Amino acid sequence: MRRLAQTIAGFIRTHKYCLLVLYFPVYIIAFFIIEANTPTSGYWVTDLPIDNYIPFVPQFALFYVLWYPLFAIVGIPTMIKDGPAFKRWMYYNMAVLSATLVLDVLIPNGQHLRPEGVEVTDLWTWILSVIWAADTPTNVFPSMHVLGCLGDILCAFDSKIFTKPWRAAITVACVLCMASTVLVKQHAFIDTVGALIFAVPAFLLFYRKRFLTKKKKQLREA
Repeated sequence: MRRLAQTIAGFIRTHKYCLLVLYFPVYIIAFFIIEANTPTSGYWVTDLPIDNYIPFVPQFALFYVLWYPLFAIVGIPTMIKDGPAFKRWMYYNMAVLSATLVLDVLIPNGQHLRPEGVEVTDLWTWILSVIWAADTPTNVFPSMHVLGCLGDILCAFDSKIFTKPWRAAITVACVLCMASTVLVKQHAFIDTVGALIFAVPAFLLFYRKRFLTKKKKQLREA
């Protein structure tokens, strides 16, 4: 254990960008502080008529919780092997997640889509019970799940360490995770659309030049 700790400490000394991960515990603390102080009434309800046509599919709870391992699957190897791509991924996440926190303070919001009387009868409903107990249906716009998945996809195609099969697998997993947000009634449809809109400025700021450069290089090599 001591040797492992020394190895990690040495890596951090030579790769100081790793300290950017300290943003995540700060974000989590801020998120739950805002959650605890969100008004219980009078907030903006994000439900729309289109949400009535989206089915409740509890089996997608498994894809919903993919969000957490996806962060590790994308972030950890990128941090170790591709510092510039890791920094772009972190700057993207820091920008979009911080922006959502500010919006939630300025415009408290929530949704009323969770079905009532859902009993725990299988793995899927058990996962949902845990999710719903830990995360209230407030401060849902824009969907942080969608924002995070978009960042993972961008990083997978940006970093040199991911092969085409890995990029395809990450993209499919992220798309299923994003779809799950409305199928398990954790988010309204507008929450996902809002996330797509929120991601655009961050993409232009942190990834546009990178992807344009790669595109030009591919055209020259074609």
